[in-house]
Amino acid sequence: MGAEPLRVTPTLSHRRLPVLFALTFALGGPAATGPAPLAGQEPPDTLGADTLTVADSALVADSAAAVTDSLGLQELPDSLSADTIFYNLPIPSQDVPASFATGIWDWDRHDVMASGAHTLAELFEEIPGLIPLLGGDYGTPLAMAAFGRGAGGYRVIRDGFELYPVDGSVPNLQQISLAGIQRVRLDRSMGQAVVELWSYRHDDGRPFSLIEAGTGDLDTNLFRGVYTDPTALMGSVAVGLERVDTRGPAPSEGGNRTGAWARYQYHFGPSAGIAVDYRSGSSQTQVEQYAPEVSRKDLMLQVSWRPVEGVVLQAMTGRSTLDRQPLVGEDDTRVGGSRRQHALRVGLRGSIFWADGSFRSFEGGLPTRRFDAAGGISHGRWGGASGRVSTGTWLGARATHLSARTWVSPLPWVTLFGQYVTGDFGARSGPLTDGPPPPPLVGGGLPGTPVLTEREGLRVGGMLSGWGFTMGGATLYSYSDRVAPLGLELDQGVPEVPGVHRRGYEGIGVIPLPLGGFTVEGSYQWWDEEGPYLPPRIYRGSLEFHRVFLESGNLEVWGSLGVRGHDPMLTFAPERPGTGEGPEVGGTVARVPFFQSWYAHAQVRVVTVRLWIGMENMTFRRNLQTYPERILPFARTFFALRWDMWN
Repeated sequence: MGAEPLRVTPTLSHRRLPVLFALTFALGGPAATGPAPLAGQEPPDTLGADTLTVADSALVADSAAAVTDSLGLQELPDSLSADTIFYNLPIPSQDVPASFATGIWDWDRHDVMASGAHTLAELFEEIPGLIPLLGGDYGTPLAMAAFGRGAGGYRVIRDGFELYPVDGSVPNLQQISLAGIQRVRLDRSMGQAVVELWSYRHDDGRPFSLIEAGTGDLDTNLFRGVYTDPTALMGSVAVGLERVDTRGPAPSEGGNRTGAWARYQYHFGPSAGIAVDYRSGSSQTQVEQYAPEVSRKDLMLQVSWRPVEGVVLQAMTGRSTLDRQPLVGEDDTRVGGSRRQHALRVGLRGSIFWADGSFRSFEGGLPTRRFDAAGGISHGRWGGASGRVSTGTWLGARATHLSARTWVSPLPWVTLFGQYVTGDFGARSGPLTDGPPPPPLVGGGLPGTPVLTEREGLRVGGMLSGWGFTMGGATLYSYSDRVAPLGLELDQGVPEVPGVHRRGYEGIGVIPLPLGGFTVEGSYQWWDEEGPYLPPRIYRGSLEFHRVFLESGNLEVWGSLGVRGHDPMLTFAPERPGTGEGPEVGGTVARVPFFQSWYAHAQVRVVTVRLWIGMENMTFRRNLQTYPERILPFARTFFALRWDMWN
């Protein structure tokens, strides 16, 4: 949360040539004047000698003065081009490290690209105990579950703006684009998972572009493009576009998903700025059980200010909108509406402590208000502790929950940890609508009414790590007084079921092999009592390879051969209208069969060009499903080319 980095590139006017030659000979003589590499191929962290890294505009003048003094030269005015100075908006930051011990996972932009993920659910597939809930192929509803949480099982926050659940109790992950996303952080809490996304932040003074294009089986095509300019229109601009389309596992199940992003930022130096951010995500499908087209739009205005070092203040306002076409055979009435959000946030950061607080108001939505506060201490060697309290107002009712975690390292290779969560969690049901009151849901109640759930969770364990090895395990306890469906089209209108006390354990392992770059990795989670979205056993395992070649680091290779699976799972089955071949089926809890998918991925990076190939369900299992009768593709192979470009 310190001063945002700037990079300033000198311009070569005739007045500055004597200084340039003096610097050249002082730093290495004639050898330093050899041919320069192509700027369009340079990653941001491999800057040439003609680029200076500074903390703010004041340091630019200090650095220039120091250089001229050391060379005995007269200081030259206007020695730096103003249009090469760039800024980022200050943002609050938390200091809980990402690890199995803390239950937090973190991906930067290069990690996301290395994963080959097209959706958040695909990125999270390797997280222990987390299950993607797939309504079918691309274009159908998509969600996720951890620890068997149903309604309100996770929240998504992007650039400080909470993505309001417009289509149920949780955001539909099919409508959340990864275009322009630079960092993803998942807090897999025992009570409610929290996903935080950060859009692209400039780390170089040059314009940046990303092009990703690929194709695959089932007539699948994908594209992702991003362009950012840190010094455009008196501020900075960024745009992105993402699209995946397929014909699906059956000829009548084609679908696609599209995401778009546009952002403009105006900066008042390195410590303050204003941002206008627009994102949209839409999906189309030919599957009769789901709406033919669903779209979500989010528009946000944000002001960010760092008055002193270690303090960041943010204010934002925005609107989230849903537009959903009716199902085939329904009356020609679109479902949709919009909700406004206003928020204030403050972040504090010290040498070993941090604190973060936010207040959000939702006009016409549920909850009407939400307050979150978190804080903790963190020491890189000895460990740390953190706590969080969250309270929301749901039509007069209040839902408050608390959580605390700690991790300590009595020895450098030993980490002991624990987490406890207790309280009430709120969620809404059904899609947004600004029209007439919607009809009651099959399971009772009206869309938009609150669902309050009492939950408790405990996780205690230890981890050993060193010399490339990591072994960790934890005992688990989970309780919920009831489990309600997600409220998406996947399970909308299904009655809730009573909750139970569950006990289990989980473990992970990373074992390096004698062959350089190879590791065996895996995770396992077991429960004594199954429930909706919580099978008795969930497992992952893979043989991994990762190695960087050449002294320049310009050749990097990844490889993965693995399996993901879980036991037969209970899931909420949505209502299915009667047909000529069968009776009407009401919402209920049904069991889907054993799930297992073998996969292989490989990627090669040459400088900034990446070639990626991957295959899912290599054993051609034809009964993969997480919802009854929603069969997933029995196999698919992807080929993709990714290219980072500067200038």
